[in-house]
Parts: sequence; structure tokens; C-alpha cells
Amino acid sequence: MNDSLRRLGLLLWRLVPANPILVRVVHGASRRVRHLWVRFAYLTFLLLVVLVFIVSSGETGGATLSEMAKNASTIFMVASIAQLLLMCFLAPVFTAGAITQERDAQTFNILISTPLSNAQIVLGSLMSRLYFVFMLLLAGLPIFLMLMVYGGVTFSQIVQSFAIAGCTATLTGTLAICISMIGVGTRRTILSFYVMIGLYLLLIYALGQWAGTWIDEAPANTAGQRLSWLAPYHPFLSLDVALNRVPAPDVALLAGRGSIARLLLAYPHHAYVFITLVVSAGMVVVAVFFVRQPKEGEVGILKAVFARISGREIGDRRRKPRNVWNNPVAWREARSRASAATRGFLNVILIGGGLIAAISLVVFHMEGAPVVNTAERLAVVVMVELGLVLLAATNTAATAMTKEKESQTMDLLLTTPLTSRYIVWGKLRGLVTFTLPLIAIPSGTMLVFGVHGLFAPAGRRVVPIEAALEIALIMFAYAAAACLFALTVSLHSRKTVRAVMISVGSVVFVCVILTVIGNAISEGGRLGGAFAAPFAPFTGVRMLADPTALFDSPAQFAAAGQDKLRLWSAIGTVAASTVYLAFIAAGYRSMVHNFDRVMRRQSAQM
Repeated sequence: MNDSLRRLGLLLWRLVPANPILVRVVHGASRRVRHLWVRFAYLTFLLLVVLVFIVSSGETGGATLSEMAKNASTIFMVASIAQLLLMCFLAPVFTAGAITQERDAQTFNILISTPLSNAQIVLGSLMSRLYFVFMLLLAGLPIFLMLMVYGGVTFSQIVQSFAIAGCTATLTGTLAICISMIGVGTRRTILSFYVMIGLYLLLIYALGQWAGTWIDEAPANTAGQRLSWLAPYHPFLSLDVALNRVPAPDVALLAGRGSIARLLLAYPHHAYVFITLVVSAGMVVVAVFFVRQPKEGEVGILKAVFARISGREIGDRRRKPRNVWNNPVAWREARSRASAATRGFLNVILIGGGLIAAISLVVFHMEGAPVVNTAERLAVVVMVELGLVLLAATNTAATAMTKEKESQTMDLLLTTPLTSRYIVWGKLRGLVTFTLPLIAIPSGTMLVFGVHGLFAPAGRRVVPIEAALEIALIMFAYAAAACLFALTVSLHSRKTVRAVMISVGSVVFVCVILTVIGNAISEGGRLGGAFAAPFAPFTGVRMLADPTALFDSPAQFAAAGQDKLRLWSAIGTVAASTVYLAFIAAGYRSMVHNFDRVMRRQSAQM
């Protein structure tokens, strides 16, 4: 008995604490300056969120204790949401990069040839990356604890908020590892995962706000909202319960439901933690069975069966002839490489989801919904689509140069007669072309409502007809700027994961700062806000889709005059687009000028 327990303890010790992969990554990578800067950027973002809301709350030295407690509760809520949002996107980057780096460095085959078990490989890869994510959570703990000084925030709320964020990071990280172990094309894992996470969070949260999913037994909050039965399966819905924004029903009120349903609905935030941990454990078990299965470039049982059915030889690869553009680098990025990131399933999700949202908005408006409600929903849809466009553009551009370096095709490209200007312009043109179908969806949605406004009565017009052209122009400028920035980061980086982390983090940070500044400048019922709004991405598209958001009341909106508002918004859109395009031109020239120097320096350091 003692011998069996000793063996079990030794097995568990080697599985996680003494796991060679975990020890190697934690002792080696944790000392890098890059991770110090990641933690610094994470804490800076949280501090900025807290400071911005402290300033915007108007808290002064003469505030009462109740006012200070209320402000602290609001700031804690915003900081918790920001922390959870960061966990949803940082965890896949770290964990998906674990397998990607091993395969790009061609060390994964060496790893599976060692005596390490499948469980050690999976858990070591997972825990070594989640270690950095959990360190980020712990680094932000003092910021949340400081809010307890003002009152209004309890220690149990902080624990619940961190538990939800940590379990969400574990779930997304485990799923990323599972996909990386099972699937092929790991460079597409990060982008695919971002899109799937974003759509899941948005769609399920939107359903949670629909009264059809609310529980009748749950009490309503001050805004009339009730608990949704989707709360145990969504991090932000369960966080609303943990923050007391949406009350959960008492167990006694759920007597008519099953025992499991009573526990899920009475304690949705605890249920979410339990469900995510169980699902994560299940995905770890699944990933264990695929570690030493045939991967990319190898022939498995299913491939052999499909090859025999289709009449092809095993390993036979055929494709139809394709017409290449005058600039083959641009064609390769737009058609062959960049489009591969969203081909098939993702392409259907991005474009098909946008079409479904547009049709739903049109039907909603045609059924007699108030114009104000239609405009608000249109603004939300367009902002979500802008976020997906920027995310897809940044992610794809961040891998444009690093994938060439990791696959060692950059050296081959540099031996051709192609100049640096030709290569950089081809990359940038192909990446921007890749985003055009995604930009067409929100522009087309705006065009439908603009055309409807030409024939509808004055009281039923949602947006002017020129708003479709304005939003296409400004979104093109935003996407091109994101592509150029991420392409520049990719040029100066050697690894795909590092380039993606820096690019996505910087774009998110800049968008948040510009949105906060843009909202502060634009709101208040001033016509100048219509001119300034397009300089901030999300503020600009919100203003174009819902001009009434600039004003405190419909009376102020009517008094300002629609014609003046349309004129100022058009001028602001053109001015903002010109500024962004000027930034793109300057960045392009700088990138061309530094291209050869950067490539020589990186070649010398290899």
C-alpha cells in the first residue's frame, strides 16, 4: 500500500511540479525581459482603466463615504471586466504559441521521441504557458485590493472575480492546446481562436440580454434585467452575478426545477468555475491521445481511407491553376497566405455572421421598432464588425514577415531581383486587399439603411445615404493603419507569437485610449464632436451609425440640425482618413528604408 502511494505521488510529482517542460520554460523564459514588459503593459493598462474612471467619476475630497464606496464599486466592476477580457485573449496567445514554437523550431518531433509521456507533454506545455497568465493575475491583485479601502468592494467579490478570470484563462488555454495537438496549420490557431472567442462572447452575451432567456424566478435589478439561464456558461454573465449587477434567485424559489438546474441557476458564478474546470480536464484528456498521432505532412488512417475512396495516391496534392497578379507578393498575401487564415469555416463565420446580423436589423426595423433602438443596435453591430476587422488584419499582418523567417523562405525571397519596396508594397497591398470583403459587410449594412432612408418618412430614417461611403472610407483607413503597424512589428520580430502579442496588445491599447478620449471630446451635444469622432475608431463608427449618441437628448439632436451634423461628420471623416493615410505613407517609407538594414542585422544574429 505504501509502495503504491509512493509511486502515485512520484507520478503526480513528475506530471506537473517536476515536469521538465514546465521547469525549462519557467526557469528560462520567465527571466526574459520580454515577459517583464508584458507584465508592465498589463499593469499599466489596468491602472489606466482605474485612473480614467476615477477621474471621470468626478470624485473630490469632499465626497461622502457612501459616494466613495459607490465609485469604488463601479471602478472595481470596470476593472474586473477589463481583466476578464484580457484573459480571454492573452491565454490563447501564450498557450497556442507553446506548440507553434516547438514545431516552427522543428523540435516537436524531438520532444515526442523522448521518454516523456503524452500527459507530461500536454500538461507541461499547458501549465508552462498558464504560469505566465496566472502571474499576470497575481500582479494585478494589489490594484483590486486598494479599492477595498474606499468600501463597496468585498474580499469575496475579488476572489470570485479572479476565479472567473483564472478559469476562463484555463479553459481558453486548454482549448488552444487541444486544437494545436489535434489540428494542423498551427499559425492559424491564434487568429481562428480569437474569432471564435469573440463571436462566442458577443453572441451568448447578446442572448443573455434577451428577455426570452431570463429566469422567471430571478428577481429583477434596478434596470429591470433578470438572470439568464446562459449565465453558468458565459464568463461575463457569471461575472455580473459575482459583482451583484444581476441578482441570482434563491434555491427555494427554484423548487419546480431539477436538482442540477437549481444549483446552476442559484449559484451561476460558482457553477461557471466548476464547469470550466471539468471541461478543461476533459480537453486535456483528449489532447493526450493525439500527441503522437500523425500530424501535418504525415499520413494517418483517415487520410489513407479518403485517398483510396477518391482514387488519389497517398500524398498526392493537386490544385487548379490560378491567375497571379502583377505583384506576386501581394497576390500571395491576399489569396494564398492571408486568406488561408479565414478560409472555409472562419470565412463563413465572419462574412455570414455579418449578413445574418444585417438581415436581423432590417427585419427588426421593418417590424416597427423605434428608430433610436435600431440605431443603437446598428452601432453595436458595426463596432463589433470593426473589432473583428482590426483583429483579423492585425493578426494576419503580424505573421506576414515572421512566417517567412520561420519557414526560411525569406532568404529565398531576398535572393530574387525583388527590391525592398516591391516586397513591402506587395505585403501591404495583399493584406489590405484581404480586409476588403470584411469591410464590405458593415458598409453594405449601412447602405441598406441609407437607401431605405431615401424612401422612408422623415421619422423613420436611421442613417443618411452618405454614411455608407464614410464608414467604408474610415474603416479602410483603420484597417490599413493596423496592417502597416503589425507588418512593421513583424519585420522587427523573429517569432510569430511575439509579433502577434505585441501587435494585438498595442492595437487594443491604442483603440481603448482613443475611444476614451474620443468619447470625452465628442459627447455633450457639440457639432465639433462630429468632426472629432472619426479620429477614434470605435467612436467614429458609432457616431456614423448612431448620430444621436453625440447628444444628451433627442431635443439637443433636433436643435443641432441634421444637415450641419452630416456636413461636419463628412468633413471629420475625410480629415481623419487623410491623417491615417498620411501615417501609413510615412510608415511605409520608413519600413522600405529600414528593410535591408533590419534583415541584415537579424541574419547576422542568427
